[in-house]
Amino acid sequence: MSKKTYTQLFLIFTLILISLFLFFKYFKKTNFDVNTQANLNQAVTANESLIEDLKYLSTDKKGNKYEIEAKRGNIDKNNPDIIYLENVKATILLQNSDLISISSNFAKYNTKNFDTLFNDSILVNYGEHILKSGFLDLSFENNLVSLYENVLYLSGISSLKADKAEIDMLNKKTKIFMEDSSKKVQINNIPKNGNN
Repeated sequence: MSKKTYTQLFLIFTLILISLFLFFKYFKKTNFDVNTQANLNQAVTANESLIEDLKYLSTDKKGNKYEIEAKRGNIDKNNPDIIYLENVKATILLQNSDLISISSNFAKYNTKNFDTLFNDSILVNYGEHILKSGFLDLSFENNLVSLYENVLYLSGISSLKADKAEIDMLNKKTKIFMEDSSKKVQINNIPKNGNN
């Protein structure tokens, strides 16, 4: 090979090295970021990812507000967007609507889409309405609050027992029903001053 060919190969090789150096220096994420994330995950795991007295507040473009508080929370090791909460209180304030207040012993909260599954001793206050149940599924994607398992609805004059209740957050309507259409919702009148 001629001297000219060696020179050209040397220049091409040098150009490739410089290109690789610039790529790794300026365009590729460094290992430092990855290691920092790995160390953070290990620290969360080592401390059992426990959070005390936490509070999340979100407001959408329409001005609707959702606030959730808990005595403690535990981050899911497999999905850091999920937090398991204890002693939970939540409020939903929709534009031109009554405040919806929810309390429960436990909840599973998604920090990305704010969807929450409440369970154990659910109590919902919505205007003059009071609902109790075993589970409550709050879906902002569907604008729906679903209560199920031993649903009890209380108003000033009557109480209803059913399998399920749904509150549509957009049109503010409540629907109470049985899963099995052959069964009926139980309605009881509440006596005034202890008289029937």
